[in-house]
Amino acid sequence: MKTVMNGILLAFQFFTVLPIHKELPLTKKTVTAMFSFLPWLGTIMGATMAAIFFILQTYTDISPMLTGFLLVFGYIIWTGGLHLDGFVDMGDAYFSYRNIEKRIEILDDPRIGAFGAMSLVFLVLTKIFFLSELVGNQDFNWIWLIVIPFLSRLGMSIYFIQTKTSKEKGLAYFFKQHLHMKTWLISTIISTMIGTTLIIWLSGSWQLTLLLLAIIVASAFFYKWWTIRNFRGSSGDLLGAFIEGMEAVLWITLLLFT
Repeated sequence: MKTVMNGILLAFQFFTVLPIHKELPLTKKTVTAMFSFLPWLGTIMGATMAAIFFILQTYTDISPMLTGFLLVFGYIIWTGGLHLDGFVDMGDAYFSYRNIEKRIEILDDPRIGAFGAMSLVFLVLTKIFFLSELVGNQDFNWIWLIVIPFLSRLGMSIYFIQTKTSKEKGLAYFFKQHLHMKTWLISTIISTMIGTTLIIWLSGSWQLTLLLLAIIVASAFFYKWWTIRNFRGSSGDLLGAFIEGMEAVLWITLLLFT
């Protein structure tokens, strides 16, 4: 139980803005527990945003556009912009159109370039626009505010499980070396089964649920091929970029099919 709790605290420490002022052991068991908990960390983030959405809808008369902006801003605050930073670095690196070694070098560069800035603006505006359109619908189900962060992090797990790291150093490589792959794979399968059952039950739409699940699985495999081709594998920035991009794709899918 202590190992699981340390893993949960590590998830909050590494992947959210919450201050966990505690030195936690980074062992195979705790790192595996941390990654196993990530989809459910997304659920907690989403539940917070769903509560904010309920308050806004019940006690205010703000427009869907402003509601969408506040929700997107809230998700960013939860992560401290960590995943957005990865998306920006990926944009700078990929659109440099350099060779793989140079792209990896740019990916590690903390500075933001023109292509990174454009990627950031495009991503944030896409999320605000599509989420605003969704919340403006009278039949919008608040459960999706919880589901999307869960599914995006589940997809990231599927991607990271099957993808080698681009270099033998860095945080992603460290985590990959400290993962008990069999345990993590089993926990991911269990999370998928439990999550899918709950989503179908709460949303009342098994067709849409299975569609979203199929999209994250297909995206994880496509992203594996794309990152190996362009970056020689995964990295911390590319994991964060996947989460951000996957959320945008899922919001777009929801708008198209609801």
